[in-house]
Amino acid sequence: MPRIIKETIKLIPSKKSLKIYKKSNSQNYYCSFYIGRLNSKSGNKEQSLKTPNVKVALKEAIKTYDLVIANQQHQQLKIDFDKDIAMPFFKHRIQKYHMKGKIDNSNQGIREKKRFNNYMRNFFIGFDYRDHELLSQAISDMTNNLRLDNKTDNTISKYMSVLNMMFKRAQNLGVIQSLPDMPSLSVINTPRESYFNEELNLINRRLDELSKQKEDKEYLEVKDYINLIRSAGFRPGIQPLMIKNWQYQYLTDKENLNEPILQFTLFNTKTSPKHKLTCHPYFTKNIFPEIVKRNPKNTSEDYLLFPNIKNRRSLYSRISKIFIRVSSELGLYHKNGGNRPLYSIRHTFISNRHNDGAPLEIIARSANTSVKVVKNSYLDNEETMMIQENKRLFPRLAMSSASVKKTKK
Repeated sequence: MPRIIKETIKLIPSKKSLKIYKKSNSQNYYCSFYIGRLNSKSGNKEQSLKTPNVKVALKEAIKTYDLVIANQQHQQLKIDFDKDIAMPFFKHRIQKYHMKGKIDNSNQGIREKKRFNNYMRNFFIGFDYRDHELLSQAISDMTNNLRLDNKTDNTISKYMSVLNMMFKRAQNLGVIQSLPDMPSLSVINTPRESYFNEELNLINRRLDELSKQKEDKEYLEVKDYINLIRSAGFRPGIQPLMIKNWQYQYLTDKENLNEPILQFTLFNTKTSPKHKLTCHPYFTKNIFPEIVKRNPKNTSEDYLLFPNIKNRRSLYSRISKIFIRVSSELGLYHKNGGNRPLYSIRHTFISNRHNDGAPLEIIARSANTSVKVVKNSYLDNEETMMIQENKRLFPRLAMSSASVKKTKK
């Protein structure tokens, strides 16, 4: 099998994942870039550029990339989860119960459709549902939210039952080829533990290393995403990726003019049409300026993060995979019998703010949730919480331990 000649590899930063190279059995250049597993078994497209000239190869590679991506986007415009899967399913369900004499709210199909429109629908729009990984990721996001919103086991079971029936019918009709991954109730109920700040710093350092090794700023932008969601009460997922540059501003505290306050305004969130939140001062002063400088030509209408990528659902899936891989390589992803995906960083933010003495009401408002949910879903059984409570429970021992450490220094 011909090998790629490493010395000939050239990356094209303006086009995500695009590179050119020569092979050991040819004088001509080839190009390769990611198109997704839905369109290719490996997820990558490789094509001969039929030229040994590097300058010509670079131009041809960009033409090939633009043409393929444009065709993909045109195909995706025809994909509509509501039209192709959800609405036909509910029409069938409502008609089934109507024939049994059930009308209005006594019709279970109508109740299921309302439940879907009010809560579930937003997780399944904006991406190609034929991509098994993206569909499974959307279901995972929904189940994370269900648990964090303190939904009962009975309610979660009802939501999952509707999805199960919906996807089985879609598969039977040939709309999707395979059923997406559907987590069991026991998996959904597995406690999500937070990361310590030191652990997230290790992940960030590893992303820096990967960016230098692979000469790819994608890893730096993944780090930007992580730092953003740990700085305030964001819900990890697509929401932070939808932020555009006009959605942030600086507030001025007259009592502290040298410390500007970074505020984001989010729209059409899961719990409210408009939500404002402010970021940690360290992030505001030291990290956010780096994020802004990352894409200096951005306009107010461009996305703050990854501005050149249109498919935000695919992007989030990519970020999640990179995070899981790096966290796993560092031995951080699996802990106490459970996993710590990106959603665990929301736990980190909430537990850190509580440990620093912030009132629960303010924490809940920043995280766009309720005090009850903060206490039941984020703070109960949280390891960092137990450590802090232990210090408060046994204050003398904690003080003694601290003094011993100072003496050793």
